Amino acid sequence: MTLILNNEEVQQALKIEDCLKTMEEAYREQAVSQAVNRPTSHSYLPHSLPESTYSFKSVDGGVKKFGILALRITSDIVQNRKIDNMVRLEKLPLAGKGQFLGLVQLFSVETGELLAIMPDGLIQQTRVGVTSALGAKVLARLNSEVLGLIGSGGQARAHFRFLTSVLPIKRVKIFSPNPDHRKAFAAQMERETEIPTEAIESAEAAVKNCDVVCSATNSSRPVIKAEWLEPGMHYNAIREFEMDEAALERSDVVAIHTRFGGIQHYLPPGLDIDLPGVRREKPRDWSRYPEISDLLVGKAPGRTGDRQITLFLNNVGTGVQFAAMGYCAYRAAKEKGLGREIPTDWFLQDIKP
Repeated sequence: MTLILNNEEVQQALKIEDCLKTMEEAYREQAVSQAVNRPTSHSYLPHSLPESTYSFKSVDGGVKKFGILALRITSDIVQNRKIDNMVRLEKLPLAGKGQFLGLVQLFSVETGELLAIMPDGLIQQTRVGVTSALGAKVLARLNSEVLGLIGSGGQARAHFRFLTSVLPIKRVKIFSPNPDHRKAFAAQMERETEIPTEAIESAEAAVKNCDVVCSATNSSRPVIKAEWLEPGMHYNAIREFEMDEAALERSDVVAIHTRFGGIQHYLPPGLDIDLPGVRREKPRDWSRYPEISDLLVGKAPGRTGDRQITLFLNNVGTGVQFAAMGYCAYRAAKEKGLGREIPTDWFLQDIKP
């Protein structure tokens, strides 16, 4: 039988400690060549709306220990929007009644069968937050108590939850451009976690005197300046576009999520310029930086002094992340009796592909 889950059921299944443990296991398996990734690919077509593009994204990865391979796909219409002097890439909710389409499919590496299908929304937010938390676990000062968080969306929510789970955070400062959003977000997270949380008027003020700084936004431009980073800070960025490049040189220790490949972009042949919403990473040599898996298994050193500035760049997503979090949700859902099952035979055939 193939298990079908919705986001509410995924949320019930995913527990913070299980997510952290499972993701760390996946990275340790990756470090000993027992996991596989395929680079993320984006295919684009022009769209009828201004400054908009159709984008189809796919990535896959598997972990032998878990016995699964995950395929994550999204089918999106993306639009460049200028908000408060920042260019942001927004996904437009045009599917159904104002919704989005994104799926994670899990396959058995023993039989090849389709084990589960689930939305990618919570899995997506969780896999980034968990990876950032593991980076903070090995790079931040163990006595870190103040977190400065830039952002107030789903990624910021996941990072709040997971960063405060691996560090003894006693206070959080929040900044995002919309005053109402940041105030509501701060109030919500304080109710949920019982950690004092304050909405701050500027990004610079949110960063000042923090032990850990995290930017979790969809900005196409840097949201903090490298010069704001103070001795002893740990900085976490979830994409290159929101990070001041000078932070790479200002930091004493830099680690990245992965040196594996980059995002592959496919556009209709003959286009002279990129379509709106196509964001290409700057070509750079990632080989000079250790990966999160290197730090977790001791192949590379982390922080060695309390005054060092450390940086973890969650630079490119990988299929192994979706394999780990998809497996975590699938395993827990089976144990809890969540979701609904449909015949696997519906997806099988007697014609050899």
